[in-house]
Amino acid sequence: MINKVLNRFLSNQFISYVFVGGIGTLAHTGTLWLLTELADFNPLLSSTCGFFLSLIISYYLNSILTFKQKFHIHFFLKYLAVSLTGLLVNLSIIYTVQNILNWNYMIGQLISIVVVPILNFALNKYWAFTSKTDMNGHSGGVL
Repeated sequence: MINKVLNRFLSNQFISYVFVGGIGTLAHTGTLWLLTELADFNPLLSSTCGFFLSLIISYYLNSILTFKQKFHIHFFLKYLAVSLTGLLVNLSIIYTVQNILNWNYMIGQLISIVVVPILNFALNKYWAFTSKTDMNGHSGGVL
């Protein structure tokens, strides 16, 4: 059972997702840092701006590299819903770290970099990029 789960998550698809996620993370975190440190934006606003940049980059790359899908509004809206869930988790972590724990906001971002991609991969694989055929009886999402 554990081997089956590990094999699914360590597939080429997951590796591609991690690669694309790395690019998205650099865009998101770079925007967060630049806007907060150089433009004196609130970290929550900076993170939101970084999120939208990352969303565009990640959707495009995940569509063509990871999930092998052409642009379709149905998939994009589902991807957007997953991404907004990830943004909510990200902002909650940054807010908690900065305003309740009184730690630097970047510690919150580092925690989010670990937590959010795992959540997003599962939701994208098993919901956002699942075609109607898959939803009618075939499991595993689009491969």
